[in-house]
Amino acid sequence: MDTSRPHGHPPPEIVSIADTCSTALQSMPRLEIWLKELGLPVDPALVPLMCLQTAFFTPWLPPETCYQMARLTVWLMAIDNVLDAPDAATRPGPDGTPTRVRAWHRVLAGHDNDADSDGGSDDGSDDPIAHALAEIARDLDREGRPELTAVWRKSMHQTLLGMQWEREAARTAAAGGGVTGLTDYLRHGAWTIGVEQQVTALWALMDEPGLSRRLPVLLGALRQAATAIRLLNDLRGHQREQSEGKADALALGLTEQEVYRRAEAGLENCRRALAPLTAAGYGSAVALERVALWHARMYHHFDPVRSGQAATSPLPGGSGSAAPARHSPFVPRPREAPAMSIEQEVLDAIASGGQCDNAKLAELFDRLEPVDTDLLIGTWQGGGFEHTSENAALLTKMRWYGKRFVDADHVEPLLCRDEDGTVFSYEEMGLATLREVVHRGKQSTAMVYDQLPVIDHFRRLTDNILLCLMDKKEAPTDFFFHLTRVPGSLPRPPADGS
Repeated sequence: MDTSRPHGHPPPEIVSIADTCSTALQSMPRLEIWLKELGLPVDPALVPLMCLQTAFFTPWLPPETCYQMARLTVWLMAIDNVLDAPDAATRPGPDGTPTRVRAWHRVLAGHDNDADSDGGSDDGSDDPIAHALAEIARDLDREGRPELTAVWRKSMHQTLLGMQWEREAARTAAAGGGVTGLTDYLRHGAWTIGVEQQVTALWALMDEPGLSRRLPVLLGALRQAATAIRLLNDLRGHQREQSEGKADALALGLTEQEVYRRAEAGLENCRRALAPLTAAGYGSAVALERVALWHARMYHHFDPVRSGQAATSPLPGGSGSAAPARHSPFVPRPREAPAMSIEQEVLDAIASGGQCDNAKLAELFDRLEPVDTDLLIGTWQGGGFEHTSENAALLTKMRWYGKRFVDADHVEPLLCRDEDGTVFSYEEMGLATLREVVHRGKQSTAMVYDQLPVIDHFRRLTDNILLCLMDKKEAPTDFFFHLTRVPGSLPRPPADGS
């Protein structure tokens, strides 16, 4: 491995096909033994495919990572098979959730003993699915970074919730009830396709400095990729899904051409969002891109659930070309990429914690669209583009975290961290309000401090990332900073301050 490259991650092209196959071959016997010992309901013939795909995702990581990821992929296939079976194993408990699924949630929450208790089947025997999950989670906790393992656990909970939702939606439709809407289907379907769980596990196992700071950009790109792969899955497996009584995008009203175009656009949006990070050598972005590439190409050739039924024709809705590279919606672009736009440069600086020239920021700020109050509501994490000015030094000293916009009349502009990292609202300099203000020729929602001669102006880079300018009375220059929306806002403190 060329550890002299940024972040210690070599470009994928320097890892040979032979090395990738060697990594996969080392994992196959272990995975076969694991699958047999636990008795998971997965066809052993899929073991080579599972190992080869995980070796392809991150060929620069050690074989142990390939094995861990292959186990996770097999587990995801196992629960899909279990929940598709209309038997007692999926009988609901008092809360309406199948008893085994409830036990899996508890294992993910850290209750490993549930793999030996209420995860069992009706005859009291242990549940192999719960045992496998407990083993996967323990190994990930031991090898992974806690803040990223938490992201993986959340994605796994969402997978179980999504699969239960899909099962109940199919039952309702079969009983003559209403058919689910396309938006709800895609939201849950993006979780249940397995892409997000694979990628977040890989991130947890990477030793990449500053990865957590790049999560807002990475998670947005991941959601685009997962939704696109769900759509490609629907195209390839539509007849099978119909025979099993399941809904998919085609059954919910989209034509084959519409499904294909949506998948193509989603994968392209993913690639564009990742471009600055992949160009900078971040393994987290390269891994996501390769996961999306693998799954897109796989669904162009066969349905992995029916892996023996290979396909030589392009997916329905595609260009119809016989050459896979022509009709694949996720084709690798040449290494000689065009020069980055200012938007991409700034997004890269935000993701990497790097610096950016004030002249470029000013030019971009004047081009971007204004924001409204509704977009701002929530909690945002902030950062600067330089570290030497008086404003930057003050924010660093305060351990500034970001801002919380409760409503137009209640803004907490200085969320800071205390000694142990807990976020709190620093209010010695007062609170703030939101008002419509014209600045540099554009009217936009701005934040006006109650007690300071300061107005913060915002422009939209994306729905979740803002370029911001602090306008301070009598200050010689403007101070640019950025805000990134926090997924799942921090809880608002009680009114009595307790």
